[in-house]
Amino acid sequence: MTERQQTLQFLTQTELKCLLDKAKTESPRDYAMVLLAYRHGLRATEVCNITVENVDLDAKNIRCERGKGSISNWQLLAEDEIKAIKTWMKKRPKSESNYVFTSRKGSPVSRSQFFRVFQHLAEETGLAPEKRHPHTLKHSLATHLSSAGLPPQIIQNRLGHRSIQSTMVYVAVSSGFVDRMVSSALASGNVV
Repeated sequence: MTERQQTLQFLTQTELKCLLDKAKTESPRDYAMVLLAYRHGLRATEVCNITVENVDLDAKNIRCERGKGSISNWQLLAEDEIKAIKTWMKKRPKSESNYVFTSRKGSPVSRSQFFRVFQHLAEETGLAPEKRHPHTLKHSLATHLSSAGLPPQIIQNRLGHRSIQSTMVYVAVSSGFVDRMVSSALASGNVV
């Protein structure tokens, strides 16, 4: 296992659920931001840069504009994501800004502001200090998809990775999950 694989931090399903529940009770904006960051494997800056043109609620799509040499693409929005975006947009302060996520003053949410929001939510839900960074959401999605058995090419597309090598890190991280599932299948008699 590489050093990167050993230090890769991701949230368990329980931790993620607690984080999303907390965000939902605190702010419709924060909930929508965290939910979209997780579901689409978006970096903090990428979430903050979502524009009104990037979201097509009628077609149930979002344009994931990637940075750092990754591939941008349109992705399907789940019903709870659509509901979260609509709820936020109803409460969003009036603004000339083209960005979906704005502050109380109407200016776009900055990367550092999203970082502070995430840290607050992470602390409130008792996440370990090493998991209190928004990038853990991208790591979590990749690890959860890999643990669910999705092929690396699907995960690569979802995360916008240009190289499959970037995606393979998550496949290696989730091998412990595979071992547990095989042990469980053996113990249940589903595998001889």
